[in-house]
Amino acid sequence: ALFAGSTWMMFRLSSFLFDARAGFWAALLFNLAPVFTLAHASWVLPDGPLIFFLLASASVVARLLFTGPAPSRSVSGWLLAGALAGLAVLSKYHGLFLLAGVFVFLLSWPPGRRVLASPGPWLGALTTLLLFAPVLIWNADHDWVGLHFQAQRLSADLSVARVFGGIAAQAGYLTPWIFVPLLAVWLVSLARGPRLPHRWYLALLASGPIIGFTAANILSKGLPHWPMPGWLFVFPMLGAEAARLAQLRPKLMLGASSAAAVTLAAACAVLGTNAMTGWLARDMPEKFAQSDPTLDLLDWSEVRAAVIERQLLNPETPAIAAVHWMEAGKLNYALGPAFPVLCLCADPQQFRYSQDPERFAGRNILVIGAHRDFKNHETTLTRWFSRVETLEPIMLNRGGHPAMELTVVRGIGFRPNRAATVLAQGPMRDSGASE
Repeated sequence: ALFAGSTWMMFRLSSFLFDARAGFWAALLFNLAPVFTLAHASWVLPDGPLIFFLLASASVVARLLFTGPAPSRSVSGWLLAGALAGLAVLSKYHGLFLLAGVFVFLLSWPPGRRVLASPGPWLGALTTLLLFAPVLIWNADHDWVGLHFQAQRLSADLSVARVFGGIAAQAGYLTPWIFVPLLAVWLVSLARGPRLPHRWYLALLASGPIIGFTAANILSKGLPHWPMPGWLFVFPMLGAEAARLAQLRPKLMLGASSAAAVTLAAACAVLGTNAMTGWLARDMPEKFAQSDPTLDLLDWSEVRAAVIERQLLNPETPAIAAVHWMEAGKLNYALGPAFPVLCLCADPQQFRYSQDPERFAGRNILVIGAHRDFKNHETTLTRWFSRVETLEPIMLNRGGHPAMELTVVRGIGFRPNRAATVLAQGPMRDSGASE
């Protein structure tokens, strides 16, 4: 639902800044970019609401700036823009780049500097920060764990090669035939500067995430979707260029867009049917089965049936655990709130707060994990328990065929304090440890 709204907001923003044809092409190309139309549109990610509220706030600001002969100083308009930006920041920290982009634009555009002398933009920014305040208050009460999680992704392992790798990964997420034109349009708009204020506005909104997260690869490897909220604001400009080319070469644009749509649909069909049935992995067992990316989409609901049928949880073994927070999340979702789920790892994420490990000290804990990764954590488990017992594994199926084996062990004598002390001392040196 939010992505349908985002598509409409993309059309509205592009139509306002350029024309309706540009809006159509911007919305179409936006929907042909896999990272937006698949991941951000349908997966459980904060990017869905982030994108919607970024576009909504940017649209309000654009109308304040470019409606009429001079920018509007309407306090109510700037408060609305600030509130929408605040909802974006509540979705993901990336929303703060919007404030930075608008500020730099107002500072660099002569009419915008007069707007900065009025209270509207400042009250809008204050509204954003007030909506963001719960994040800061919660972090202050919890040792800044959320901000620490983001900061620890940076390291001192310098590498320029990673920057080029990050750019290539971004091209893959957007598809090369969309990424290359996006890059060209963005760079040209930056080069032209404030002389073309509509394009300059969009280029600056895009620049923070694109430059910041691409350059951060120098310090440590980033994820390709981090700069995507920046590329979001290049689509209106690409839509304008596509609309112009469509008038000159209509058959070319029809053929190119149709080919991109068919390619995307075919890829979705292949990966989607494989995620449901595993047919591709069965036909290519040696090359594909062990690294099948669709296994991450596998439903773990069979775990609940196996745990209940085999009576694996009982008064002596009252809780279940995973050795990675993502697998703990899958277990938590599959089992429901009636089963306590722990994460036996150095970084348990939300499981740090959902259960108190001290409640289960000295008890037995059922530990479940994907067999392909579990062996890397066997040594880690010895830190948490007096001893461990290997039980019969659980097989997850899809399409009536085995898909993934889950290792099941029973940890005897849970020792949360000792394990926490060892993990706090830093990475373990034995080869079996991965946390």
